[in-house]
Amino acid sequence: MDGLLLEPWLPPGGADLARLAMEAADEAGDGRCDAWPEFRGGGVGFGDLPPFLPWHGERSGRHHLVLLQAREVGALVPGARPRPLPEDWLAGLDLEMLARPLARHPAFPGGASIHVVAIPGPGRARVRTRGEADPDLVARVLQRLSGLEVWELEGVSPGPGPQGSARR
Repeated sequence: MDGLLLEPWLPPGGADLARLAMEAADEAGDGRCDAWPEFRGGGVGFGDLPPFLPWHGERSGRHHLVLLQAREVGALVPGARPRPLPEDWLAGLDLEMLARPLARHPAFPGGASIHVVAIPGPGRARVRTRGEADPDLVARVLQRLSGLEVWELEGVSPGPGPQGSARR
């Protein structure tokens, strides 16, 4: 892909996500700020879910953060025995509380679109996006992690901004 930067994102320890979450809630006029992401286990933790594996993509100066569950990615590896995640965890995820602080992280000047990905099976992914959808970028991350070239992406529900799905 022309002009695409794609790499694992190692969350820097310097940013206070709780402070970013409170600032984002104030800016959105949303008084609730009862949950926010945290840097945990080399990834991005949120609630009772295991940490997400974060990938950063940048195209034409626009930042994207793709969050995947290690247990689901591990299931794509032959012989792996991952523990199951809660059923339909993606649909029940509070996308706003997770995405707002990450979208305004100082590592992403001008903000970032956040894509949370569930992998129900090989070659299939469900995506929830806050911000600008970029199914091609999400598919590229999945290709890198799995070695599978074709991914069927299904949008679950949009956050603010467009939501997309694509066959890649």
